[in-house]
Amino acid sequence: MYVTDEAEPGSTPLDGLVDSLRARDAASDGQDRPVAILWTDPGREWEGLLPVLKGRLPELIALGSYEPDARTGPAIWLRCVVDGTLNALDPPADRTPILYLPGFERGQLRAGEQCPAEVRPLVELLYRGVPWNHPNGRDWTVAAFLGSPKGVGLDIAGDRATLEALRAALAEVAVRPVAQLRGRRLDAADFGKLLVDDFRRDLLRWMGDPDATRARLGEAKWTAFRRQCGDELDFDPGTEADVAAGERLGEGRGPWAAIWNRYAEAPDAYPGVEALLRRSRPAGELAFDRERWPDLNDEDETAAREELSGLPGRPAAEARDAVLALEAEHGRRRDWVWARLKHSPLATALEPLAGLAAAIRSAIGGAAPDDIAATYADTGWRADAHARAALAAASGPHAALVASIVRHLLEPWLQDTATAFQEAVGRTPLPRRGEQPDVEAREDECLFFVDGLRYELGRDLAVRLERRGCRVSPGHRWAAIPTVTATGKPAVTPVADLVEGDTLRADFRPAIGTDGGQRPPRPAVVGELRKAMEERGYQMVGDGTLDLPLAAGARGWLETDRIDKFGHRHEAATFARLVDQELETVAERIVHLLDAGWRSARIVTDHGWLWLPGGLPLVTLPRHLTESQWSRVAVVSGDATPEVPRHPWHWNEGQWFAAPPGIACFSRRDEYAHGGLSVQECLIPDMRVERAAATGVAAAITSITWRGLRCFAEIDARGGAVTADLRYESASGPSVAATAKPVQEDGSVSLVLAGDEHEEAQLVLVVTDAEGRVLSQQPTRVGENR
Repeated sequence: MYVTDEAEPGSTPLDGLVDSLRARDAASDGQDRPVAILWTDPGREWEGLLPVLKGRLPELIALGSYEPDARTGPAIWLRCVVDGTLNALDPPADRTPILYLPGFERGQLRAGEQCPAEVRPLVELLYRGVPWNHPNGRDWTVAAFLGSPKGVGLDIAGDRATLEALRAALAEVAVRPVAQLRGRRLDAADFGKLLVDDFRRDLLRWMGDPDATRARLGEAKWTAFRRQCGDELDFDPGTEADVAAGERLGEGRGPWAAIWNRYAEAPDAYPGVEALLRRSRPAGELAFDRERWPDLNDEDETAAREELSGLPGRPAAEARDAVLALEAEHGRRRDWVWARLKHSPLATALEPLAGLAAAIRSAIGGAAPDDIAATYADTGWRADAHARAALAAASGPHAALVASIVRHLLEPWLQDTATAFQEAVGRTPLPRRGEQPDVEAREDECLFFVDGLRYELGRDLAVRLERRGCRVSPGHRWAAIPTVTATGKPAVTPVADLVEGDTLRADFRPAIGTDGGQRPPRPAVVGELRKAMEERGYQMVGDGTLDLPLAAGARGWLETDRIDKFGHRHEAATFARLVDQELETVAERIVHLLDAGWRSARIVTDHGWLWLPGGLPLVTLPRHLTESQWSRVAVVSGDATPEVPRHPWHWNEGQWFAAPPGIACFSRRDEYAHGGLSVQECLIPDMRVERAAATGVAAAITSITWRGLRCFAEIDARGGAVTADLRYESASGPSVAATAKPVQEDGSVSLVLAGDEHEEAQLVLVVTDAEGRVLSQQPTRVGENR
């Protein structure tokens, strides 16, 4: 695939076509580099792109009448160009000539004596050159290339009207950013819209690439375009310099405001305009509207970097307040076009950094672990989520700076929170074996074990599932301690009652027996746990197996360990990005389970983790006092009594393990570690996911208007009664309305915020049916009308 999902912003089908053609210019299988790339086009579908392609591909020459200046000529002339026997045309020495042959298919070149005379001189090039064609050997049609995963990968309807409209609009489709064409099925109406004359679009394209735009328009349209620019803008692109247009665009006065708005809608569609603006701003002129000038945005980024660079040397409380002040100053730049073009990385990073700064204003405390869990589940988890988001968003030269600020803000809060949690556990121990509900699947339910899915990741996963039309019933439980997989995983399986602990082993693993005691207990490794679950009728679901339930009332088990592996193997910034991708993968897998026939999925995990860019602090535990020593947990040797906290093993309270105080590590300063006692390690999600049932009720939010703290909304509801509510941050967040209200018959509803503490918060207006299923949702803020 030549225009991939990871392509640069603004990548177009034309870029994909150029890359695909040039990809054939390579030696393969021990053969020499080809002398020519043969592009046959029996339907002449690509012919309309020749003027633009010749500007992008100096090695492209076409079969046609003899016009050497236009790089067009008969077959014998093309053959001489390839063989280098003509001085009239000198293609780039580092590029293999691309021969475009309109009106002919590759099979005709292979027809021997039946080969048409017009292309017979090129037959020999079949053996020294390579074709540009579909992997199935056929000639690439426009629809095939644009729709194939080996081409551009668009979703294009296959009816005749669509294919005809596509061919007619090809010149426009070719230069439209792929991101604007993906995500939906394209049909005749979509392509028809591209054929409508649009002088604003053409002006922006001219500003980005004057010569190519004029060539694409042709003389007749170019003359009309100049006339319209003069009539509407008092500007003539034929006689005035492009920088004159750039200056007027940046000023955005009068009719040029509409041109700017068009650019701001999709700046990546006009990649040359940014460079033009950089050389168009009048020197020394004071710009009151900084938004339109990319070089002024660069200055703001530099100022933000200088301020942020000094924060790690300031007291944490001062640094926290400084981040919030910088967010107030620079946050508006995230709405500028330069942020969408990825020129405002620090303005982008300030959003999660400010979220972190706000979330750590007070440490989490409580008399008992359940008190701390309640506070963490309500607000505290956001500190960890914002820290992870900040590193995931940071890249390039700014990544180290953002990581240092995250560390400076997060470390004291983590330390205070962990100390408070450990003191609470000292007063009220965590639940012992048998003191929490067993983990079992319902009929037609699959248990999905996600290793290392700490609580804040569970909240993130719930939001992703709700966006996919799922209903999530959130919950949490306490992990078995120490918080390592060997101890924690057996406790969240449906065979936990068969698990037993004798002596605490160096690997912290208990043993598992069988129903009825038919065989002696064995170490509770993955294979033994699965065997025990299968003996109880659980269906093992996994790679290489069918996801669908194999019997009525089936109970399933599926597991993945990628998050925990990523944590142990990758540095902080890479881990943050990989986790984000993995949550998408997990969400898709859950949806796939529901699509395959499982009525629900229950998501469980074994432990959370501590995470700090630059590494957690270190405390020393002499190795001769331990049988094994991991980052956050150790097995103490014999009667040794090291001066570190000790706690009873979940599987045998007569066996004790050692854990470091606070957030420290024993053996090395890992950025990612678990095994000890902190709310991040011990509080784990336990949630059930179902497909939101179709009720026949539908709703859409058509408008939102704020007056003070009251939200007025218009809802288009059909099929039954619906209720509106305001929730905090996400559709699954807590309600912040004084009361949820039913939508009136005329579609109107008004909601009042329960308090002014949410006046500046991100809110979500949700519409639900009688069962509480979210039918529609719309982000909003106080004062933000839609």
